[in-house]
Amino acid sequence: MAFPQNPAGRRHDHPPTAFLPRSGCNDPGEVAAGPDASTPRRRRVWIAVAVALLVSGFGSMNRLHADDLSPVMAGQIAASAQRIAGGVESAWRTSDSLLGPLIGRYGRLQLAREIGLLEQALGAGRPAAEAWDAVAVQARVLCNTPRLIEALDRGVALALARGDYDSASTLAGDLLKQARGAGVVRAQAAAEGYLGIVARRRGELEEARAHQETALALRRSQHDRSGEAQVLMNLGTVHRDLGDFARALELQIDALELRRSLGDSEKLDLSYRNIALLYREIEDTEQARRNFEAALAASQRHYDPQSMAGALGSYASFSNDIGDAKAALTMARQARAIDASIGNRPYVGLEDLEIGRALIRLDRDDEATVALEEALTIGRELKHREITGGALLHLGRIALRLGDEALATRRLDEAISILAEAGLKPALSEAFGAREKIAVASGQLASAIEFAHRRATLREEMLGTRSGRQLAALKSRYERADADQRIRLLSLNNEVQNLRLNQQALLRNAGISVAAALGLLLVLLARRYRTTQRLNRALQQKNDEISAHEARLEAANAQLSTQAAELYQAAITDPLTGAYNRGHLLRQLDEHLRQALETGRDLSVLLIDFDHFKTINDEHGHLYGDRVLAGGIQIVRQWLEPGDLVGRYGGEEFIVVMPGRNVLDAATLAERLRAKVAQGLAGSAESRRSPTISIGLASLRDCGAASLEELLGAADIAVYRAKAEGRNRVVPYAA
Repeated sequence: MAFPQNPAGRRHDHPPTAFLPRSGCNDPGEVAAGPDASTPRRRRVWIAVAVALLVSGFGSMNRLHADDLSPVMAGQIAASAQRIAGGVESAWRTSDSLLGPLIGRYGRLQLAREIGLLEQALGAGRPAAEAWDAVAVQARVLCNTPRLIEALDRGVALALARGDYDSASTLAGDLLKQARGAGVVRAQAAAEGYLGIVARRRGELEEARAHQETALALRRSQHDRSGEAQVLMNLGTVHRDLGDFARALELQIDALELRRSLGDSEKLDLSYRNIALLYREIEDTEQARRNFEAALAASQRHYDPQSMAGALGSYASFSNDIGDAKAALTMARQARAIDASIGNRPYVGLEDLEIGRALIRLDRDDEATVALEEALTIGRELKHREITGGALLHLGRIALRLGDEALATRRLDEAISILAEAGLKPALSEAFGAREKIAVASGQLASAIEFAHRRATLREEMLGTRSGRQLAALKSRYERADADQRIRLLSLNNEVQNLRLNQQALLRNAGISVAAALGLLLVLLARRYRTTQRLNRALQQKNDEISAHEARLEAANAQLSTQAAELYQAAITDPLTGAYNRGHLLRQLDEHLRQALETGRDLSVLLIDFDHFKTINDEHGHLYGDRVLAGGIQIVRQWLEPGDLVGRYGGEEFIVVMPGRNVLDAATLAERLRAKVAQGLAGSAESRRSPTISIGLASLRDCGAASLEELLGAADIAVYRAKAEGRNRVVPYAA
C-alpha cells in the first residue's frame, strides 16, 4: 500500500545539504538528453539495484496491509514504515557507492529520485530530504531543469515539515527563480505558496497574505483546482491570524467544498480539522465535534497514520475542554502511540499534556503527575512554550490539591511567565485562578486581589474576542446565504430574459411571415398569442418565486439582528446574577462621573461585599454560594430606583451607581438594601450564619474624588471599615 507524504508541521532533525553550483549549462529551459550510449549495460545494473531494494526493504510490506485503519493498526504501520525506510536508505547508500561509476550521473539521478519518492511515501523525512538533495546536485550538473524544479519543490516541503524555515525560504526562492526561467507556472505557484507559509510562521502576516494571493491567482490561471483548494486553506489560516475570522471561515469552507468536488482522491482531514478548530474558538461545540469526527474518518479512509494522530490529538484536546475526560484520555493515548512510533517528540509532548489533563479530571493524580512530568521534560528539551507552560500549570494544580503550597506556587509562577509570553490566554486565566486560591489560603489578600483582577480582565478580554468571533461567524453564514440567494435571483432573471428574447424572436418571425403570406400570418398570430399567454404565466410564476425569496431574505435579516442583540446582551451581563459585568459597569460609571464633574451634580456609589463568603463556600460548596450571590443581587435590583445601575465588580463584590444622589439619600437606600438582603436570605439559609452584606458608601462631593479610581478607592476604604466594625452594616466614607 502507498503511504502519504509528511504533512506540514511534522519536523525532523537534519536540514538538506547544500546544492552544487551550475556549470556548463545552456538555456535554463533545456533538458539533458538522458543516458549515454552505455544504456544496455545500465539496464542490467538497474535490474540488480531493484533486486537489492526488494531484498532489503520491500519484503516486509505485506505486514502493512490493512482493510480498515484503526489507531492501533496506525501505530504498527508507522513503526513498520520507519523500519523499512531505514533499510531502503542503507540499500541506496550501498548501491550508489558501488554502482555509481557504472550507471553514470543520469542513472544516479534516477536512482536518487525513486528513493526520494519511496522514503517520502514512507514518512521518513530525513532520508527523503537527503535523496532529493542528491537529485538536485545531479540535475544541476546535467542542466535538467524539470528534475531540478521537482527536487527543489520536494525539498521545500520537507524543510517546512521539520521546521527549518531558513532552508525552506532559501529553497523556495531558488524554486521560484528556476520556475520563472523555465516558464513553469505551477511551480511558480508552489514557490509562492511555500514563501507564504514561511512568512506566516515567522509572524509576517501581510507578506504571507500577498504570497498566498499570488499563488491563488497562478493556480486559477492553470485551472489547478486541487492546488487552489490547498492555497485557499493556507490563506484562511493567514486571515485567522490577522483576526479576520469571518473571512478565515469562508476560505476554509470554500477549500473543503472544492476538495469534495474533486472526489475521493483528495484528502479532506486537514480541511475538516481547520474548520473544527475555528468553531472550537467560538464555542460552537456541535459544529466543532462534527468536523473533528469528519477529520478522523477521512484520515482512516486514506490509511494515513500521521493524519490520524493529528486528528486524534486535536479531538482529545477539544474533549478535555468540554469535560469529556474519558474520551480525551482514550484518544490522546492512541495519538501518542502513533507519534511515539514515528518519533515525533513535539506531538508526543502535547499528547502527554492532554493525558495529564484527562487524568486530573478523573481524580487519578499519581498517573497524571507521571504523564505531565514526561511532557515537562519534552517541553524543556524542545523549548516548546505551550507544552512547558501547560505541564507546569497542571502540575501546580496537583500540588495545590495535595496541600503543597510552596511547590504549587513555584510551578504556577513559572507557568504564568511562560504562558503570558506565549499568549496562551485560557491556560493563563486558569493559572491566575489557582494562584488566587494560594494567596487567599496564605492570607496574602493584596496578592489575591491582584490575581483576581488580572484573571477578571483576561476573562473579559477573552469574552469580548469570543463574542466578536461569534458575530463574525454569523456574518459569514449570512453573507454566504445572501450570496446563494443572489445567485438564485440572477438565475431567475436570466430565465426571464431568455423568455423575453424568445418572445421577441417570435415577433420577428411573425413580421417575416406577413411578407410571405397573409394566411400564414394569421396562423402565426394565433400561435404567437397562445405562446405569449404561456410565457406570461411563466413570467408571473417566476415573479412570485422572486417575491418569496425576498421574503425569506428579510426573515433571515431579522433573525440575524435578534442574534446580534442577544450576543451583545450576553457580552455585557454577568451570567450568574444578571447584573452588568465589570467591563460594562466601569464604562457606565466612568461616563456618569464625567457628566457629574461637568455639571456639578453629585454621584454616589455603594460597594457591596457579601460577608463571610469564603466560609459559606467552604461549608456548603460553590453552588450554594452562587445561589446566595444570585438571590442577594436579585433583592438589590428590586429596591433600586430608576436610573440606578448594579454590576459585579469581582468575586462577591458588587457596585451600585446612583447618579444625582447625595450621601444622605444614598445612605438611606443602602440601609434599606442591607436590611432587605439580610431578611430575604435568612429564610433560605442552610448554615449557622445567615448571609448578610457589608456596604461601603462614597459620594463625589464628600470624598472630593476627581477620577474613577479615587471614587472606587473611597468606597473600598468604607467597605473595609464596615467589615472591621463587625460586618452587616453601612459605613460612609470619611476622609
